[in-house]
Amino acid sequence: IPQWVATPLAPALAIGIMSKFGLIHPPSCAAAVIYMMGTAEIKNLGWMYIVVPVLFDCVMLIILALLINNLSRARSYPTYW
Repeated sequence: IPQWVATPLAPALAIGIMSKFGLIHPPSCAAAVIYMMGTAEIKNLGWMYIVVPVLFDCVMLIILALLINNLSRARSYPTYW
């Protein structure tokens, strides 16, 4: 597939699949466009291009939730371990 066809096709397919499952997440379309327009370094990452940022974001969200919710003595997060 030529690059000029694959670049718009990637987010279109991503939107179609997300719509089918009812799980719309706009940043995933941006990730598809960045991957398609990216350099060889990005494309050589393969699935790691998606997995590493997602894991990093999840870890950061948990750390922030722990910090913010435990600043007050009235709140405790998580409620149990």
